[in-house]
Amino acid sequence: MRTPALVLCSIVAFFALAASAGAAEPAAGTLSVERGRGLVMVDLRGSIVGRLTNGSLRVTDQTPNDGFTPRVVGKKVTQERVGPRTVVYRGFGLRFRMLGGGYKLVVRGSGITLSIVGRGTVMLDAEPRFTGDDVGVYSLDGADCSIEAESCVPLPIDPTRFTLEPPAETEPSPRLAS
Repeated sequence: MRTPALVLCSIVAFFALAASAGAAEPAAGTLSVERGRGLVMVDLRGSIVGRLTNGSLRVTDQTPNDGFTPRVVGKKVTQERVGPRTVVYRGFGLRFRMLGGGYKLVVRGSGITLSIVGRGTVMLDAEPRFTGDDVGVYSLDGADCSIEAESCVPLPIDPTRFTLEPPAETEPSPRLAS
């Protein structure tokens, strides 16, 4: 009973953070990935909520003394510490959240679903099993792919790097004299 309540609280906190980031002066970029297959690398100062059906998750906490700790749960989860601040998780049905702080995250596998709010860089690389395979979709500073998948684009087949930052401000259009 505790885990569903914790996941629900995490989701509410994430959307509260996303709503405040989207207020009058946006301070962060966003990324949404749904049904991803392949590799997602993130170097971020912000928040991440996600799921991984099958694969591995490498987490480096770049701000270990800030009071925020990564949380990873799932079925048959194994943990391997590969450095003083880095842990590799493997298993099925992994669910994870990293709220606040700085993180490097490498997600490799299938069924990748991510919602990210923050500043940093992201690298996406789809790995289809065969030509025409569904590799999932993503949206950068736009739609939530879990709700509006038709507004999202397929993950790139070649490694592609993006910068997460606040959307550029648009100049107000000059008014024409009547």
